[in-house]
Amino acid sequence: MVRGAALSKIALVTGASKGLGLAVARGLSTAGYYVILNARNRTDLAAALKTLPGPGVVLAADAADPQFAEALGKIMQKENLPHLDVVVHSAAINHMGTVAETKPENAAATFHANTLSVISLARAVRAHLEKSRQPRFVFVSSLMKYFAMPGRSVYAASKAAAEQIVLAWAHELAAEKSLIRVQVFRPAGINTGFHSNTKTDGVSPRSDVSRMDADKAAGYLLALIQSNRAELAPGFMNKVVAFVARHFPAVSDMLVQRRYLRRRQQT
Repeated sequence: MVRGAALSKIALVTGASKGLGLAVARGLSTAGYYVILNARNRTDLAAALKTLPGPGVVLAADAADPQFAEALGKIMQKENLPHLDVVVHSAAINHMGTVAETKPENAAATFHANTLSVISLARAVRAHLEKSRQPRFVFVSSLMKYFAMPGRSVYAASKAAAEQIVLAWAHELAAEKSLIRVQVFRPAGINTGFHSNTKTDGVSPRSDVSRMDADKAAGYLLALIQSNRAELAPGFMNKVVAFVARHFPAVSDMLVQRRYLRRRQQT
């Protein structure tokens, strides 16, 4: 078995049991990284580990749990992993429901997984990243951070809030002259089970957005890691959407409203 001390590149990927997280983990493994696959389901993680072309280990733990740092430390010590070079925070849950329909407990669960996890994870990985010569922390956000999206308010707000935490952390790291580079990846829909398995409150239309293959999206994310860019919306159309949302908010609001009304008529 290959031990961590013999490796030059080590990565941690959250949400790595399926979807984009697993595609990113496989891409990093192909690029020569020893990969720590993190998610909450140990069985799914074990199956995911078998698909990696290179060595790795599973870490079944909730990234938003305050005890995550201890769990990560134990696995790194056990596997003799001296540092982390890359952390990709891909773990997230989806949610559908108008403000009137949304159950408070489901909103709280979404913010726990999508927003509070950033704080827990950042605190857990910083010391390990500081030991790398070129450390990267990549947060998988969403283009929905730009929109007041009807029927998706909780999910969009959770991502927007998480980005503010991530970007504030980037400023704090820069002020402390840390080498950790924080990067934000903002995809739109990715063709995984993320949308089809959406938890829905009330009668809101279920999410059907799937524009990009997971492996293709992972390729964009890996390219971001290798670059000096601070952020990336992958693909031409996503860049257009981000540009319109930033500079022509009235146009984006009109398009959002039209799409929402069309989806309601179809249900």
